[in-house]
Amino acid sequence: MKKCLLALCLIAISIQAKPLSVVFEHNPPFQMINDSGFGYGPVYDFALVLVEKAGLRASFKATPWARIIEKDAQQPNTLILSISKTPQRSAQFIWLTSVYTGQQYIWKLRDEVDPEGKPVQVAIERDSHKMKSIYAYFQAENVLEVLNSTQALNALIKGRVQRFVGTTFAVSGKLASLGYSLDTLEQLEAFEEGGFASQGLYLALTLGTNTDSVYALKQALTHPDIIKARMALVDSFRQAEQTLLHDKSN
Repeated sequence: MKKCLLALCLIAISIQAKPLSVVFEHNPPFQMINDSGFGYGPVYDFALVLVEKAGLRASFKATPWARIIEKDAQQPNTLILSISKTPQRSAQFIWLTSVYTGQQYIWKLRDEVDPEGKPVQVAIERDSHKMKSIYAYFQAENVLEVLNSTQALNALIKGRVQRFVGTTFAVSGKLASLGYSLDTLEQLEAFEEGGFASQGLYLALTLGTNTDSVYALKQALTHPDIIKARMALVDSFRQAEQTLLHDKSN
């Protein structure tokens, strides 16, 4: 009996001792990866503060989105930054808190003429939540899949495709990271995602995450300092987007 209790204690200690794995992609303007492979940016910084307030040990890992969805999302004790919450994903993760919401639009290069007699093509990040709706709207043969959303936008700028889908704020941030302004593109109609629509970007835990870690993070989210930090994060995104929309309308 004592041996069984000791074994259970050792297992419990092992679970608690295992650090949380925080995974994120290069996704301007929410979080970015520098030339040395380290993360930075507003959502990244918020996650650092949240994990510290929760009293958890964590390792932060920059990785492509396809890898996150196909591999990391299947592992317990993993926190994913800036993942879109959709009806299809609702039961697949433990959703902690939202950091951004925005309307998706279709974009093209300003003053660029579409190919005559040919369908327009669109670039999209592999394993994006928009995959099914984009395939339905543009048709599979007209979709170019790339490693991340910044590469998808760059494909539009370089003329490899004629369309990109994204929110005004996200597009502006990605353009800035590539050295361009929002005036480089022309915003077309709103892109309706139908049954695949995102409820926004969230911090989410994978299923099977240690219950103590889940509890600690949820409790940390109720701390006044974290509430204030999250509100500041969300407000900064909202204000930046409103400024972009105002400037664009003038």
